Amino acid sequence: MSAAAITDASGHGRRYSLGAIGFHWLIAALIIYNIYLGLRMDRITGMDRFTLFQLHKSIGITVLALSVLRLGWRLAHRPPAYPSTMKRWERAAATTTHWTFYGLMLVMPLTGWVIVSASPLNLPTLLYKLIPLPHLGIVHDQAMPVRMAIGDKVATTHMLLAYLFGALILLHVAAALKHQFVQRDGVLWRIVPGRPARIAA
Repeated sequence: MSAAAITDASGHGRRYSLGAIGFHWLIAALIIYNIYLGLRMDRITGMDRFTLFQLHKSIGITVLALSVLRLGWRLAHRPPAYPSTMKRWERAAATTTHWTFYGLMLVMPLTGWVIVSASPLNLPTLLYKLIPLPHLGIVHDQAMPVRMAIGDKVATTHMLLAYLFGALILLHVAAALKHQFVQRDGVLWRIVPGRPARIAA
């Protein structure tokens, strides 16, 4: 029996499904890279800035699409149960953090799309230099003063959400390391590709 198929007494899988593991690491890598690109934007000018901005938008929309798929996968596949060694507050914190991540993965790209649609520059978006992404009509069709006001407010929201995302990622990593090296309950192995299920009973 494969590690991914091992279940506990309640019938929960002891590891996330292969699809969930794949979505987790791919989206995580894209988000971290896109946060890095966002931080670099103010330091670059000219065509290099335009090229970086297009890549940032491309990755953001990719994260949005993958997050929708991941959410669908999550609703269709039961996640593994928390180990019995986890306290009630730890389970509540983990659940809250996970669903906050889902919310951010959807809202962050959408706020970026709004910013682009509201921009007075009217710059086109070509995802990966190939696929045109239309502006959001509900924003782009507004009068210019309204568009600029929307863009300013949403840009601030986008930036604050990026900092929140970064803080949650650090918290998530710290919690995973705590489980791995302090509590030693095997929680980390549930999401690591190709590893056996070393999960506390």
